[in-house]
Amino acid sequence: MSDRYVQDDEIVGTVYDARLMRRLIPFIRPHLKAAIAAVMLVFLGMGMFLVNPWVLGRVVDLGIRAGDAAAVTRLGLMYGVLELLIFLAACGQNYLLQYVGQQVMLELRTRLFRHLQRLPVRFFDRNPVGRLVTRVTNDVAALGELFSSGLVVVLGDAVVLVGIAAAMLLLDPLLGLATLATLPLLVVAAVYFQSRIRTAYRLVRQRLARLNATLAENLSGMKIIRMYQREADREKGFAELNAGHRDAQLQSLFHHAIFSPTVTVINAVTIVIVMLLGGWMVQNGQISIGVLVSFLAYAQFFFFPIRNISEKVTLFQSAMAAAERVFALLDEREEEGLEEGAAPLRWRGEIAFDRVVFGYDPARPVLRDISFRIEAGESVAIVGHTGAGKTTLASLLQRFYEIDAGTITIDGNRLDGYSKDALRRGIGVIQQDVFIFSGSAIENVRLWNDALDERSVLAHAEKARAAGFLRALPGGCSGELYERGANLSTGQRQLLAFARALCADPPILILDEATSAVDTETEKAIQEAIETMSHGRTCLIIAHRLSTIRHCNRILVLHDGRLVEQGTHDELLARGGHYARLHEIQFASSS
Repeated sequence: MSDRYVQDDEIVGTVYDARLMRRLIPFIRPHLKAAIAAVMLVFLGMGMFLVNPWVLGRVVDLGIRAGDAAAVTRLGLMYGVLELLIFLAACGQNYLLQYVGQQVMLELRTRLFRHLQRLPVRFFDRNPVGRLVTRVTNDVAALGELFSSGLVVVLGDAVVLVGIAAAMLLLDPLLGLATLATLPLLVVAAVYFQSRIRTAYRLVRQRLARLNATLAENLSGMKIIRMYQREADREKGFAELNAGHRDAQLQSLFHHAIFSPTVTVINAVTIVIVMLLGGWMVQNGQISIGVLVSFLAYAQFFFFPIRNISEKVTLFQSAMAAAERVFALLDEREEEGLEEGAAPLRWRGEIAFDRVVFGYDPARPVLRDISFRIEAGESVAIVGHTGAGKTTLASLLQRFYEIDAGTITIDGNRLDGYSKDALRRGIGVIQQDVFIFSGSAIENVRLWNDALDERSVLAHAEKARAAGFLRALPGGCSGELYERGANLSTGQRQLLAFARALCADPPILILDEATSAVDTETEKAIQEAIETMSHGRTCLIIAHRLSTIRHCNRILVLHDGRLVEQGTHDELLARGGHYARLHEIQFASSS
């Protein structure tokens, strides 16, 4: 996992970023009615919440001092009704906020997934999968939490604070000011602890990012670890990172553990002030007992919103950092030239490279002045040492990368004249490392193309020599395949890929090292499948095993990014050049 990935996940963010919030508005707009209803319920609930302490005070005054039983009954019923309405408002508010949060997460994740599928291959070359998964899962969840338990809740708490302060000052300005006297002390405590909680939270994020990176790395490389028996060393390294993460969490929890009792102590001091000053004022006839009871209730509730708001600071920071990362991903430029739903092109299959130059880094070309022509229906092999540029040729033909110079044409038309979607539907590719999706075997063959029924899929699988093992799976063609095809052999995965390509019925077929990792018996089955598939198609066979390409019409030999030889197997051997040396080395090593 790259340092860039770790550093990206260590971003903590500001408490509030207006620019990012504006970008989130389009995701809220479709659910604006539910959001407004939630806000109204918050204000309604908080308004009733503010009335109840006053009602409690009136009950005391009328019941104890005036002896008005009827008024006490009315006020008691009013208090009960208000509590019921507060309960109902809280239920509705919570549901609506969760609904809005879940809808925002749904749309954000859908947008991200759609966007990821339209990004160029270069993007995935430089961005680890773990980072992208984190964007779509954890970061979107953090934004959902912002809407479900952040923004509106903080707004409601702020309304309660202002409302309680106003109610106390209206009941009695002197006692109200005395009650609010401890507010600066509370603000200082909140700022002090939150600054330390933010620092601890940043440390937690940093160490969690490293922990996740190490865990992913170890799980991916488990076979190597077991082969070389490095379990103890890797366990020791992981234990150190895990302990560091635990220490950071404990540091964060320590500050939280102190902050909450601190608020409780300040709250207790405030109540003592109200009791002492209020009791003295009651004795002197300046306020009634009911007013004192109301003040005590208001003072008790006054510190809850402050505690809630303080604890939401971390949530806001997490959400802003997540929004920064999510929108940075959404701002990545999508691949140009796509046309979703474009029909595959029915070419004759004539391919021409004319003085093509390309490099993943423009300063270091991988292919230099490549020129060749492949006639329609011809089978051509491409050979060369590792890094010669064989697979790059296939990637350029599908326009996963754009060439730096020269032209590539199919049937005489430049590639940039075709929609990339249509272009790729007209080219079938079978790679050495076949990707198998978790799910049924039949879906892995037809790749969710509902136009192909099971009978046609099996017919194509029969031609690809894959039908036998597909039927033998537990559950047959509908049987489940494990992630990455763990319950299939290497050869079976290759044959499944052949069946895939036949289902697509492309006029051009590329086999990229399709037989390099299989045994001799499986290779024979694959060769038979290749002969069946290549009939009537233009085939490019990128090969490591030279024994598998003797049947090809022509062989192209790449060396250091240049096309150095081309001809038939016998012609190239007779020349005694690069191909002959490759042939000699390979067969000498196998003898």
